[in-house]
Amino acid sequence: MSRWKKKNKEVTGDALYMREWSKTKAGQAYRKKHAEYAREWRKKNKEKFHATQKRCYEKVRGEMLVHYSQNPPSCECCGETRLYFLSLDHIKGNGSEHRRQIVKENGGTPIGGNALPYWLKKHGWPKGFQVLCYNCNFAKRNDTSCPCQKDKTKTIQC
Repeated sequence: MSRWKKKNKEVTGDALYMREWSKTKAGQAYRKKHAEYAREWRKKNKEKFHATQKRCYEKVRGEMLVHYSQNPPSCECCGETRLYFLSLDHIKGNGSEHRRQIVKENGGTPIGGNALPYWLKKHGWPKGFQVLCYNCNFAKRNDTSCPCQKDKTKTIQC
């Protein structure tokens, strides 16, 4: 237990207290000062910052692939198991519509880049997604059916 907590046992609900404190002038000044410190730290420690971001992204992406597939993750269509070939697919093909809906929910702020796995985890892994390899996903987008399904005797080779 921290020294502050030992001294201030009468204060209950740490999160509530901090939320109220952050609205005060002292709290706002602290947040501004801390944001500046964090920016400077990220500038000085780019490699460490990027390594941490990459590690966290790979972890949540792995969780996403396992959740929407099995363990180990694989393509629903052709069975590809190499992680760097796997992607997430909207089953109904409504990806752009879904992104527009998320923008509305976020008050006009789009989620882009690597943010989708974090969004999915935050919202309890909603239904309507599947894991496909990039080849099958692209084929589905362009032809509405995958070449793997048209001709089961041929395999896609890299």
